Amino acid sequence: MEGFRCFLDTASLRIPQSPLPECMSGSSSQNPIGESHFDQTLEAAFSRLKVSSFCRQPQLSRFDGDCSNGSVIKYPTNDHGLGGENFIPFCNDELQSLNLNSGGNGVPSHLGLQNCWVQSDIDCSNGFVSNLNQHSDNSPHWLQASLNGWSVADLRGRVAFLATDQDGCRCLQRAMEAVPNKELIDLIFLEVLEHVATLMLDPHGNYVVQKLVEVCSEEQRTQMLLMLTKKNDLQLICISLDTRGTRSVQKLLKYVTTKEQITLIMRALSPGVVALSKNSNGQHVIEHCLEHFSVQDNEHLLHVVANNCCGIAKDKSGCCVLQKCVEHSNGKNRERLVAAITAKAIVLAVDRYGNYVLQHLLGLRMPQITENLLRQLRGSYMSLSCNKYGSNVVEKCLLDSGEEQSSQIIFELLTNRNVSMLLLHPFGNYVIQTALSVSKGVYHDALFNLVQLNSHVMRGNYYGQKVLAWRDRSLQHM
Repeated sequence: MEGFRCFLDTASLRIPQSPLPECMSGSSSQNPIGESHFDQTLEAAFSRLKVSSFCRQPQLSRFDGDCSNGSVIKYPTNDHGLGGENFIPFCNDELQSLNLNSGGNGVPSHLGLQNCWVQSDIDCSNGFVSNLNQHSDNSPHWLQASLNGWSVADLRGRVAFLATDQDGCRCLQRAMEAVPNKELIDLIFLEVLEHVATLMLDPHGNYVVQKLVEVCSEEQRTQMLLMLTKKNDLQLICISLDTRGTRSVQKLLKYVTTKEQITLIMRALSPGVVALSKNSNGQHVIEHCLEHFSVQDNEHLLHVVANNCCGIAKDKSGCCVLQKCVEHSNGKNRERLVAAITAKAIVLAVDRYGNYVLQHLLGLRMPQITENLLRQLRGSYMSLSCNKYGSNVVEKCLLDSGEEQSSQIIFELLTNRNVSMLLLHPFGNYVIQTALSVSKGVYHDALFNLVQLNSHVMRGNYYGQKVLAWRDRSLQHM
């Protein structure tokens, strides 16, 4: 319909899942390995990574290397993030505090080990980059060899270190993808488990954790969840708010199977539901819970969202989460949530993001929900029609309600003494066009008469011309 404003689809505001970067193993672009590469000794190989094959590497929790951006500090055991016995290198001298009401804006952007490890002399442009045409004949290839050729004893004490190296993390992934070796997987699991929270935030280590989640046993996944939740209630929340951490958490959620595991997750995430919902990374964790866990498992989550629905709805990420909550709830949980949203209808209707939540409720076309929402908006249709966001809601009310309900809205507009102002208004003219398209009988005639009486003024106004053009086209098709 030319000249008629198209509705913004509420789904258009949903933020798409970001594809994972190409750091996972199994790339079809790997170079074949020449026989000469296997002739090198393990001692020579580790020397390139500055690791001695005759002594254990220092544990990550006691790493004494020089951190270029900050010193190694002990993570506090308060409510600001990861707690426990580990020493975690930070890139800043001071740990930023977590403000759960800020949507995760106060979360340190780097809780992991990036920029803090001793750099190896390995040329990262060889072997494992996506464009292997840049391969140099002089670059070392020792890490391209499969770890299946190395004994478990050779790897003991070095797994976590290798996980933070670009080539090492891919070798570990390939080793776990190969013919299952329980002894090797158990070794990787035990050494990763001690530093799982740190590795989940690492640029390379997070991929090792994701692959480990796929191949480890159900009991081991439970141990991983216990490690992430037993020391600090906010640890899993902090990880979920991180760009890399959210991928690891989502992969972990994908493979949970038992009631005990779900209970551990929901108990850990509950204190941060609002922060996660209003964060572009955390929202995907909440949406995963809504889509894959039962309504009973999500009951407390839905209760928290209902109590904070206004603040969540007025956030870019939060409005998407709130729509998901409505979709994946039922019974009393949905009634409580919809009632909380409806009670704030006037405030949300004129909000940049909140209006999408109301449009979503109207789009469900459930009579009781629609009736309650229209009752809440009654008496405000004129002011809403003059608002950039509210006018969208009024149009949605006209389109998705029944004939009787839309007639009541049109009657309220026609009986307002300033109704002619809508004919010339930047937003109100769209409401008039929609009203003309859905009205019938006396209401349709009354709107046509209103346009006819003000046509001489409308011809000199840009927005009035849009209404006149719509009227002229409709007359041609009569």
